[in-house]
Amino acid sequence: MSPAPHSERERRILALWESAVGRPRVQRDDALLGEAGPPRALGARNRSWLAIRAALFGRDWPLRSDCPSCAGPCEFVIDAAALAGELAALPAARAAATIEWRGRTIALRAPTADDLGDVSGAEDVADAARLLLACCAPGEDVAELDEHDLAALAHEIESLDPAAMISFALTCPDCGHGWPAPVDVAEALWSEVREAAERSLTEIDALARAYGWDEEQVLRLSPVRRAAYLQLIAA
Repeated sequence: MSPAPHSERERRILALWESAVGRPRVQRDDALLGEAGPPRALGARNRSWLAIRAALFGRDWPLRSDCPSCAGPCEFVIDAAALAGELAALPAARAAATIEWRGRTIALRAPTADDLGDVSGAEDVADAARLLLACCAPGEDVAELDEHDLAALAHEIESLDPAAMISFALTCPDCGHGWPAPVDVAEALWSEVREAAERSLTEIDALARAYGWDEEQVLRLSPVRRAAYLQLIAA
C-alpha cells in the first residue's frame, strides 16, 4: 500500500492531529481512528491503526526498542499493511468465555479500550496489570493471586482477543540478548502524526509570513516547490 498523494495525506494528518491533540489517552486514540463510534475491542483497534499508518506513511514502519539487558537501541522495520492483514487472519475475538479454574468455573472477558482508560491512573505497570485483570475477571479477588496465577489468568484473557497484543522477537545487536518487544501501535502512530503535523505547521507558518499565502495555498504546493521556497526564505 502506497501513501496517499502528498496534499491529501498532509490534510488528513493535520485533521487527525487537530482532533487528537491535547486529549486524554483513550480519547486521543479514538480520534486517531478517524471514525464515528470507533471499536472498543483492542485487536480491531490495532488493525485499524496499522491500516491508517500504511495509508498515511507507507507500508514500511521503522520502530525501535531498547534492550532490557544493556539498554542499547534495537531498530527494526515492520510492514504495517501486511501486519494488519495477519491480524485480520487470526481467530475471531471473543468478548467473553468461561474457563475451569482451580476446580470451579469462572467468567472472563476480553479487555477493551475503556478498561485501559480506567486503569490509566495506576501507580505502576504491575498495579495496572492487576487492575486490568480485575476488570476482566469480575468476581475474582486478584489481589490474593500470586505471580504464577496472575500470569496464567492473563494468558487466558489474552487468548480471547489474539490481536490485542503485538510484540516482536528481537535480538540486541550489541549484547545478543533476546526479548519479546511489545509495540504500542496507537502511541507509535500518534508520535508520527504529531511530528508530521508540527513540521507542516512550521512550514505553513514560514511561507505565510514570507509570502502572505494562506494554509490551503501552501498545502497545494508540491514538496519540491515548497522546499525550494523554504530554502529561499532561509537564504
